[in-house]
Amino acid sequence: MVINYKDRKTISGEDEEAIDEFLAGKERWNAYVEKHGDDTEVDFSGVDFSTHRKGKGGFNFSGYLFPKKGNVNFKGVKFGEGYVDFSGAQFGEGNVDFRIANFGKGDVYFGNVNFGDGDVNFFKAKFLGKGIVNFFKAKFLGKGSVSFNEAEFGECSVEFNSVQFGDGDICFFEAKFGKGAVKFNRAQFGDGYVEFNGAQFGDGDVEFSHAKFGNGDLEFKGAKFGNGTLNFEHCEFKGYVSFQSMTETKTLSKFSLRHSSFDKSLDISDNTFNCIPDLTNTKLTNQVSLDRMEISDNYPPKGDFDKSDGERLCRLKELAEANKSYQQALGFHVIEMRAKRDIRMRDKQDKIKNQNTKRKKLRICLGEILHRYLDKFFDVVCIYGQSIIRPALYLLGLTFLCAFIYAYESSLDYFPFCYGLLYSVSQVFSFVPAGRSVTIGILDKLFPCEPQQIPDVIYSLSLIQGVLSFLFLFLIGLGFRNRFRL
Repeated sequence: MVINYKDRKTISGEDEEAIDEFLAGKERWNAYVEKHGDDTEVDFSGVDFSTHRKGKGGFNFSGYLFPKKGNVNFKGVKFGEGYVDFSGAQFGEGNVDFRIANFGKGDVYFGNVNFGDGDVNFFKAKFLGKGIVNFFKAKFLGKGSVSFNEAEFGECSVEFNSVQFGDGDICFFEAKFGKGAVKFNRAQFGDGYVEFNGAQFGDGDVEFSHAKFGNGDLEFKGAKFGNGTLNFEHCEFKGYVSFQSMTETKTLSKFSLRHSSFDKSLDISDNTFNCIPDLTNTKLTNQVSLDRMEISDNYPPKGDFDKSDGERLCRLKELAEANKSYQQALGFHVIEMRAKRDIRMRDKQDKIKNQNTKRKKLRICLGEILHRYLDKFFDVVCIYGQSIIRPALYLLGLTFLCAFIYAYESSLDYFPFCYGLLYSVSQVFSFVPAGRSVTIGILDKLFPCEPQQIPDVIYSLSLIQGVLSFLFLFLIGLGFRNRFRL
């Protein structure tokens, strides 16, 4: 009996002949597909291919052809423990469905696959191997959507390097990646919406270096990261880009957008990083939202600043000032100054080691000690002009300490703390005309004798207190100026 395959509308997994031909290799399968019409559907949904596996070998479907216009359905299939290789497979214009497919614990290859014009769906697919899931140079060139929503990638590395996406939406909503690296280097995205909202990344690096994004929006809202890096260097973004409200960002050791260009707005708000986001050498044509973006108090985690931190912080400060967010800019300035102090100290130590004479070493060392401790003093006393309460407390403490000393040195028979306090306050405001007259009057009450008998320590302490008080008052004013700057 001659079978007319052209009349068949479906290549079904319930047909033993179809299963045998599919597992027989590229030549037999492609010839089998050629016998059918272009609009024939392939439906292997629910098939457990692991029962057809020979030993521990894998499934090699590389170079397979599928009907030019029909849908391909692998929903719920199981491939077992070995590798699965679809490299170079050619799908037609229909939809490709791998929903809830279980690829087992082996490597998975979809390199150089052409998915045609239809939707491609890997919703809740499981890639549970510890090796690699590879879509290198795969092509999703149609207008259909590409979905990896809630897909689970185990501990394998995931590579979408040099992939070409069409103009449909690309969704990795709540996808779960394991400890391996996730790479989209040199990937090209069309004008569709690109979503990684709620995606969970493991401890591996996440790389999008040299990727190009079309007019569609890119969002990583609520994405969770492990102990790795997030790299978007040398990228091109034509649409809106949002990294708003990502979770566990404190675990990121690097977040870089260096050398990238943005045609629309960029949003990095509502994040706390334990690294310095790198926006140096970026081309920004619209506003950058940095609202409530902070650097963790634990930075740097290993104690030493990176040599590029100063440049990165300077760029963040520049962007914050452009947004009129002066408090945030001042916060970045504080970390920038600390980074420069730390880096300068290490550079000077290296320079001292390279000097041949003790005189040069001593000169460099003394200069660095003076510079470092003046910088440290400014940091401790007022956090580089950011704090009002710190210099106020230091001023208050100095005033009471000096008041105690003045009262102790008094020639009176009792302990005149009130006179000592009043004299101490007059030294704080010695630049006020009334303060000068109060100083003379209270000094006469503390030492009711000839002026020549006033201890020299009183004059010395008054001079020191006056200078320090003026310094603290200046820092308090600087704090008010920075706090209420318009």
